[in-house]
Amino acid sequence: MKALAAAVDARDPYTRSHSARVAVLARTVAEEMRLGPDELRRVQLGALLHDIGKIGIPDAILNKPGPLTDDEWVLMRTHPAVGASILGAVEPLRDLVPIVRTHHERYDGKGYPDGLNAAQIPIESQIVAAADAFEVIVSRRAYKQAQTVEWACAEMERCKGTQFDPSVVDAFIRVIERDRQQGQGYLRRVAGIEHEEIENIPGPGSALEQFAVSAHAHGRQLAILQRLASEISAVLDIDELAGRLLRIVCEAMGYENGFLLTLADRGQGLLVRAAVGPSEPYTGQILPPGTGISWWVVEHGVPQHVVDAKKDPRYYGPPDINCVLVVPLQLGDERVGVLGIESPRTQAFGREDEELLTAVSHQVAAALRVAKLHQAAKHAAATDPLTALPNRRTFFDRLRAELAKDGDAPVSVAVLDVNGLKQRNDEFGHAAGDEALVRIGQLLTAGVRDGDLVARIGGDEFAVLFPGAPLLVAERAMRRLAESIADGRVADGKGLPTIAWGVADAATRTFTVDELVDAADRAMYRQKQK
Repeated sequence: MKALAAAVDARDPYTRSHSARVAVLARTVAEEMRLGPDELRRVQLGALLHDIGKIGIPDAILNKPGPLTDDEWVLMRTHPAVGASILGAVEPLRDLVPIVRTHHERYDGKGYPDGLNAAQIPIESQIVAAADAFEVIVSRRAYKQAQTVEWACAEMERCKGTQFDPSVVDAFIRVIERDRQQGQGYLRRVAGIEHEEIENIPGPGSALEQFAVSAHAHGRQLAILQRLASEISAVLDIDELAGRLLRIVCEAMGYENGFLLTLADRGQGLLVRAAVGPSEPYTGQILPPGTGISWWVVEHGVPQHVVDAKKDPRYYGPPDINCVLVVPLQLGDERVGVLGIESPRTQAFGREDEELLTAVSHQVAAALRVAKLHQAAKHAAATDPLTALPNRRTFFDRLRAELAKDGDAPVSVAVLDVNGLKQRNDEFGHAAGDEALVRIGQLLTAGVRDGDLVARIGGDEFAVLFPGAPLLVAERAMRRLAESIADGRVADGKGLPTIAWGVADAATRTFTVDELVDAADRAMYRQKQK
């Protein structure tokens, strides 16, 4: 369990042993509030694992020195629910789930993920939240300097009754004041704590020893969770992540054959993200809705252990497979796909296999969800929201990459302007103008070669990148595209506006990106003036 907490903390040099220090602070405050032995144990262990959900957050976000963007905050705010799902899959840790899920809730109901307030938040969680905040304030981070203990106490007093439970703040202040009066240097000791010293937390008995006894049978689960935590945190591409997750699960559990499927976009079925063994040729395929045991598992949210697949009419897959075990990948009520193992032997798997696969499925689902959110944010940052074409930044990045390539292959750029768009908006409304822009983007995309890039770079401006095409070839292509748009129609039969365009090439690579686009822009305006 210490290794799981350390796997999160160690990803940032500023937060190393943060969880261990929070555990000491939280337990001391809980003792001050005279909580019972079971509550003390939950506070201590919940604090140690409060940030376990961050294992799925990309390093670039966790270690960012400046403020997070809105999209990055969406990802960061998933970690309490992700952590709760992970711990909920391991029996000895299930009583810690409420603490981990609610440690970012606020006393006034303005926290996340559930917006709970006051009495709805477990007292253990409110203690952990206060200890977490205090430790962050008095510690240095990539984005801030450490504050004094006095400043931290004043801040907690200021937030009493809004962010924090007043009784918790009062207990915290008493602990700090008593420590200062007795000259025990408590906070200095806390600042030096490492994960290896966590067993020495003051209190009756060793909670970690008690946990170790109860968790002995679940050590394999924890070992796999630790490996997943340590190996997947920096992977952002969802396909690469799916392949790595599946390999880790199969290697750690000793399985030769497995598959990982996620829900395809717009309910089209299940996408085979990754597979090892006989199902590997299916990778990249979309299984239609209703196909296979996997679809049944997604629909019902219940694991399926089929000991003789040939006798199950739902089976869809390689003909030499006889035994299949499939578990849903889900976070709360949200199902994101399935994780499965298979074997040519009948009755190849047992109850332990199902328990193990179910346990790791929560972390796999959490990692995939974070990767999908990151992918969506990345796509949104690179895409024009109206036309779904690449945006200006994406176009310039691609053009910059083309100009940086070695060799003499020509590169041509076209810039085009939609004529009379304002007049169309004034006459028919902005929805009509938007419809025309979308249709023009579709016709441009349909009329270029594979490898060419069409982008919307401004309100009524598009650009086309023609790698490997000299000026004359690009000009011929633009004439065809202009004719296609002139003949085009929108849904109600209205004709499309015409376009003005200009082309420039950089066969000698003497142009910069801006100079090449400006040259094409000037060529377009010369055409307009004719």
